[in-house]
Amino acid sequence: MIVLDASVVLKWVLRDEEGATRALELRERHLAGAETIAVPELLFYEVGNAMVWSRRLSEEESGASWEGLCSVALDVYSLRSQGMLRAMALARTAGLSVYDATYVALAERLECDMVTADAKLARKLDGHEIGCVVHAL
Repeated sequence: MIVLDASVVLKWVLRDEEGATRALELRERHLAGAETIAVPELLFYEVGNAMVWSRRLSEEESGASWEGLCSVALDVYSLRSQGMLRAMALARTAGLSVYDATYVALAERLECDMVTADAKLARKLDGHEIGCVVHAL
């Protein structure tokens, strides 16, 4: 099992970006049953927002991409009290947004690795004690 953040999942749609090939490989591994992708509910809000405001996607393309994302059948988790408290603590100590810290907190909870396309996020976590491994695409 791995946790992907929105920066990775968006590369499934914006395929001309750096790291898109690796992101698509992760999706294909999930679809083939070789890897389980877990995400917090937050991912759908972040991806939907990015699709709406992307100048590279028409409304029709955004809709089709959204339907494609929903068909992937990701394992979706909700962070409740303790999970959100952990995300907030990570945000404070590592200088992250609570949004970004949510993915790390979920990976810790599931005891699995996290993958991000945000190299800055991965660098911010260097030197902090976290209960997962964070990989940058």
